[in-house]
Amino acid sequence: PRELLRDEIGHYCRRLNLSQNPVQLCATEGTLKKEEFLHRILQEEIAGRERNRKARLLARAGFPVYKTLDGFEQRPVRFPSIDVKQDILSGTFIAAKQNLVFFGPVGTGKTHLAIALGVMACENSLSVRFHTVTELILRLSEAHKAGRLERLLKDLQQADLIILDEWGYIPVDRDGSQLLFRVIADAYETSSLIITT
Repeated sequence: PRELLRDEIGHYCRRLNLSQNPVQLCATEGTLKKEEFLHRILQEEIAGRERNRKARLLARAGFPVYKTLDGFEQRPVRFPSIDVKQDILSGTFIAAKQNLVFFGPVGTGKTHLAIALGVMACENSLSVRFHTVTELILRLSEAHKAGRLERLLKDLQQADLIILDEWGYIPVDRDGSQLLFRVIADAYETSSLIITT
């Protein structure tokens, strides 16, 4: 078990971008108690960094509320097939760069499902951006006028998943449509989109 402990310490050092000196010191000067303590410290550091990373991803996503699949009523939702349902609820559609459109009357859980999938993606260390279409067009227009459009578009391009909520609720002018089209075109085969309408 001590050899396994040192292997794990070495693995943790690599994950934390540290040298292998702690492993060498364990071999030459370490006692079992010291090695177990070092192992626990490194393990806690990795867990803390992971918690902080997920918290940053959630904050950066811009969700209006926190929703999970646990509180989601699936009964009114129709999926094309069991396989598609599994891809959606497991989040594998994101890695495959597939897009989803949730449509239906108000109150059927489209936004809840979109946010829950976004939260799940953040929990899996993926980058997500959530916007209502109206709010995104306003941000794009303001960024365009201020000369910051490319920066905003680059931020959106870096997301693994972009959620566009409330598509078609409010009419969009020609300039807004063109900016929105650019976001969607940039996401093609590089990010997944969820659109609710």
